[in-house]
Amino acid sequence: MLRVSVILVWVSALFCSAQEIDVSTLDTNVWAESESRFVPQDPRLKPYLEVSFKPTLDTQLPLDLEFMGDDGKRTTLRERMVPGKPTLFAFVYYRCPTMCNLMLNGMIDALKEIHYSPGKEFSIIALSFDARETHVVAAGKKENALKRFGEGANAEAWHFLVGEERSVAELTRAANFSYKYDPVDDQFAHGSGLLVLTPDGRISRFLPGVLYPNRDLELSLVEAGEGKIGKLSDRLALLCYHYDPETGKYGLVVDRTLKIACFSTVGILALLIGSLLYQEHRKKNPEVQKGAAPDA
Repeated sequence: MLRVSVILVWVSALFCSAQEIDVSTLDTNVWAESESRFVPQDPRLKPYLEVSFKPTLDTQLPLDLEFMGDDGKRTTLRERMVPGKPTLFAFVYYRCPTMCNLMLNGMIDALKEIHYSPGKEFSIIALSFDARETHVVAAGKKENALKRFGEGANAEAWHFLVGEERSVAELTRAANFSYKYDPVDDQFAHGSGLLVLTPDGRISRFLPGVLYPNRDLELSLVEAGEGKIGKLSDRLALLCYHYDPETGKYGLVVDRTLKIACFSTVGILALLIGSLLYQEHRKKNPEVQKGAAPDA
């Protein structure tokens, strides 16, 4: 009887835990949608909520557009890129009190942890989409970024640009980056993320948000470098990791990883079996081990 009671208690506990799991996995969007019907929405907010950053991979950016750098010189984008190397590109505006700072800080913190160096393996370009900002403001922002990065920043590889409204509009349009000015707060609503460009200025990868995993940033640079940068270990890692354009992140390719593991296992077993067969052959044929006797 006691045993039956214990079993009933155990089954009840399992049932309760299962019920808890089911409740926790319920789709709360249904509740949110039902509640949103009764929450009044200000139609004036709609244009600010529709801003986005959804670049199309392999899109060619217009590198011949001219912008002024933090050094006060007007050049094309192409001239700011390290020849033959990938480029990290960020749309920001330097007066931004929140998101742009978080994005730049997230990029810098990730760059400090990877194995590649600015200027040697890649360049960094930040462009203000606020045409009112000057190169003096850009220079101040660059100085802050270099201080945060610390030793080994290589200032010549960092370019903080400003430009005319027409050039900015053409570039943001090509990258499918939208923004909306709010005259009340004198701020912009905008998306966030990093573009990783190939040496010829095509969008290779897009890392959304304001925080960038070190591994994702490193692998995206290797892929964008088209064989020009990257250690052997990183190139081999790309056999097991796949970029998901929907999430902007790298994930483990289980099927490919299992295949590599299987082939590796088969190879190791083949070597082991070959070694055992060779040892057995030497035992059966002592002359192989001692060597053939010399002719008289």
